[in-house]
Amino acid sequence: MSGPPAHRLFFAIRPPLTLARQMTNAAHWFGNDGRVLRPEHVHVTVDILDDVEDVETLGRRMRKIGEEVAHGMFRACFDLAVGSPRSIALRPRRRIGGLHALRERIVRRRQAAGIAERRGYRFSPHTTLGYWQGQPFSERIAPVEWEVREFVLIHSHLGQTRHEIIGRWALRDAGESGDSDEDQLKLL
Repeated sequence: MSGPPAHRLFFAIRPPLTLARQMTNAAHWFGNDGRVLRPEHVHVTVDILDDVEDVETLGRRMRKIGEEVAHGMFRACFDLAVGSPRSIALRPRRRIGGLHALRERIVRRRQAAGIAERRGYRFSPHTTLGYWQGQPFSERIAPVEWEVREFVLIHSHLGQTRHEIIGRWALRDAGESGDSDEDQLKLL
């Protein structure tokens, strides 16, 4: 008899580590006396799967999906601090077109590979800064921005506060060609 699933896989974008440190320090501005994320865990989930017991085969299939995604760099901007009764997060007030386009490309490849998205998941771009027990709030803040130059595949070891990057893919410069065959065919 096996226990509950112990692994979670998800594609994500991450801010540079120096910015992630500033972001987690900012969680204290909102009266957070709870648990602040470690800077190396700060991310924006792009696509996520159901938790699994064995990650090896699925991880290999997800890395193949990451290898097939061609996308350009884009700017991420989070300018709204939001507190729920259990967490503090940054959210964008405006749609981040590059993030949504990257997600669409990943989802299309994942679906073509016959891999299902996490049950009940709804894409809602945010980056969690920490966990607390507090009153809900929503405040505009000075924009937290960065140039997204890569996306990663993260293996979260559930219950261990451990994130392992098992795939990393650079996004191309706007001047690079790098379009996939599928994108080129759309032009015809």
